[in-house]
Amino acid sequence: MSRPKLIAVDLDDTLLEADLTLLDETAAALAEAKARGVKLVLATGRMFRSALPYARRLGIDGYLITYNGALVRSVDGETFWHKPVPAHHARALVDFARRADLRLNLYLDDTLVVDEVDERVEYYLTIAQVEPEVVDDLMQALERGEPTKCLLVGEPGQVAELLPRMQAAFPDLQISRSKPRFIEVTRRGIRKDVALAAVAERFGIRMEDVMAVGDGDNDAAMLAGAGIGVAVANASAKAKEAAAYVAAGARGAGVVEAVRRFVLA
Repeated sequence: MSRPKLIAVDLDDTLLEADLTLLDETAAALAEAKARGVKLVLATGRMFRSALPYARRLGIDGYLITYNGALVRSVDGETFWHKPVPAHHARALVDFARRADLRLNLYLDDTLVVDEVDERVEYYLTIAQVEPEVVDDLMQALERGEPTKCLLVGEPGQVAELLPRMQAAFPDLQISRSKPRFIEVTRRGIRKDVALAAVAERFGIRMEDVMAVGDGDNDAAMLAGAGIGVAVANASAKAKEAAAYVAAGARGAGVVEAVRRFVLA
């Protein structure tokens, strides 16, 4: 197995600790890989503006895969691609969320748009650390354009029950679970692995020479498609099943373990 030429790593519950900190040891391992000529790419469900501070901390000078692959943009603001949710599907999701009592987050021009700030939105904000735009009507907000992504927030049991129903009701959308309370919705066929393959191609790197590290169900296809797919110890069962290697360490410790084993050894 050749040494990876590109490392793609998820943010929440993979690169970041439970308190959202990036440990110095984790950053140092990735910095050493970068010093050896390995490309670093973040691959996250987060907004671009929410992921950017971590990219700068790591000295990433290339692309960020954000919104689960719907927006790929460089650190300096060059948009590689933008694949938003079609407007008619977004409107249908507004109706679905209301009927199912789920909180719907819309993302328009890298801005979080909600129609109310309740406990579910506050929970999301503790993670994303962005300011929301509160509007009276999400349907009216959609007149501004198509959302990059839609995120539905509920209780874990509610999300587990509704996820398969949503996947059956919206076969033309890409629907997956990231955190236990989050249902991620993007345009059909848009996933982290699809965006990662496009970024790797731009760099002239084969997917066989990519190492991907993640923890969530929404990382599974990326782990399966990479030359080396690594699930950290705290990963979901689906992510672990897709991975070629399951780290003994959780979160950042698992990232460090993978970098040392497959890149720096």
